[in-house]
Amino acid sequence: VRIMNGWIDIHSHVLPMVDDGAESVEMALLMLRTAAEEEIEKIILTPHQKADRRCATPEGILHRMEELQELAGKEHIPVQLYPGNEILYRHGLAELLEQRKIRTLADSRYVLIEFFPGEDYSYIRDALGRVTSFGFWPVLAHVERYVNVINRMDRAAELKEDTGCYFQVNAASIIGRYGIAAKKVARKLLREGLIDFIATDAHRNEGIRSPKMKACAEWVEKRMGRERMERIFCRNPEAILEDRMI
Repeated sequence: VRIMNGWIDIHSHVLPMVDDGAESVEMALLMLRTAAEEEIEKIILTPHQKADRRCATPEGILHRMEELQELAGKEHIPVQLYPGNEILYRHGLAELLEQRKIRTLADSRYVLIEFFPGEDYSYIRDALGRVTSFGFWPVLAHVERYVNVINRMDRAAELKEDTGCYFQVNAASIIGRYGIAAKKVARKLLREGLIDFIATDAHRNEGIRSPKMKACAEWVEKRMGRERMERIFCRNPEAILEDRMI
């Protein structure tokens, strides 16, 4: 059995002052410290990318990431950072990705994509299919939120089959911190074997949206075994960092 090195968080709003995540460099460093205490070793920074907002450019994200990494090093916080985006889907996204105007996850072919919670199933399916047709591998962010995907499990499975997308759920949903409905759905998706990644989606240092994974990883290990837990928290995320298919 491979000795685990710590978790990899593929969805996080730690990069300071670029979206509704960390409000200051101080908060970002606190979040990184919490992440390290939670045994998170690597984090992909995924600031929001929305058409109607001024968003950090790909170069801006890299530049800010390097500054944060340097500060973390000075504070002896052992977390390695990678650049990315969480993208609210919009028309023409595949072309923007191709032109490198929006970041993929850690410069791989994986792309973290979100939709409005009430979006139509067919819209989500067509959008993800289009991104796949351009040679990217879409990861659907916090899948437990999309009512029209999760209202029937066969639909959720069908979405993965039809589009080749991957599913990410939030750690806090699994352990019930977003309420009973989110917990039930997230756990059901997990039991059905539909979840590829569990991430923090951290926006703050405290509360529900903090960079915590440990309790969730322990829950998954207890219910589903160590192999499954390692796959979701380590091996699948490693595939992103190495730009290879799961």
